[in-house]
Amino acid sequence: MDLELRHLRILLAISEAGSLTRAAAALFLSQPAMTTQLRRIEASFGQPLFERSACGVAPTRAGELVLAHARTAVASADRIRSYRLSPVDGAEPVTVGGSSGPILSHLTLHLPAAVTNPVTFVQFSSTGAAMSGVEDRSVDAGCMVDLDGFGVTPPEGVVVDVIGLEPVVVILPAGHPRARQDRVDLADLADETWLLPPHDLGCDDYGALADACAPAGFAPRMSPHRIGDLSILCDLVAQGVGVALAQGSARAREGVAMRRLTGDPLIGRHLLALHRDSPLFGARPLLLDLVRAAFEARCVTPSS
Repeated sequence: MDLELRHLRILLAISEAGSLTRAAAALFLSQPAMTTQLRRIEASFGQPLFERSACGVAPTRAGELVLAHARTAVASADRIRSYRLSPVDGAEPVTVGGSSGPILSHLTLHLPAAVTNPVTFVQFSSTGAAMSGVEDRSVDAGCMVDLDGFGVTPPEGVVVDVIGLEPVVVILPAGHPRARQDRVDLADLADETWLLPPHDLGCDDYGALADACAPAGFAPRMSPHRIGDLSILCDLVAQGVGVALAQGSARAREGVAMRRLTGDPLIGRHLLALHRDSPLFGARPLLLDLVRAAFEARCVTPSS
């Protein structure tokens, strides 16, 4: 792994907080994501940078050395970033849209500081709606999620970059017998009722689920409810209405458990879509850097 500025910021946050939990909260990350990031960073150095104990974490001798250099590097980078980038294709306002996920929230925090253009953000209810917004230029860029192999073909004039892949998880009632397992076989869910989001022209959720269930020897029984809001989905699952799917980076609510499926048969794709005529198209490298940073910090890769 190539060490990047965001990795140094993670180390500094851990050192300052003295706890992975507090550092994760300060950086708006989940604790599992923070733990994964620290494990990868330490692996790149070939040795532990922090000692873990019941009281928290403290830098090792190697960690102290790395932290000293990290403070200098981050301070220099912050001084450089204080000079705002040139406006993109003039100073006209730009709009960025997206469907639910960690990428849009990250851009909301960081993109306005990177360009002098006024930036407006809008959330779409589905991947298809977000893609249509990019196509008709009602938004200048769109970040969205679909299911690998069951997404929409990019419209003419729209360039789509795959930012990263993450496994889809199943949402189970906390008391479900399979909730005690780290991984769940789809075959063990053959008798369940499935809750899916509303029909999405940008992603065939039912087709993807049916395709994944076929090798397990069953066709999924669908609930008549079509719910896209994760909080409502979790409430229904907790009440025993059915089971559901979610992005691997989603955070479980009270009363439910989120578990990866054996073999990861369903993979989510995080996407960035730009129209070639958008004033943000020239800033594509900048946008890619920002969304990739968000993905790496918040999402679980299929191999994790």
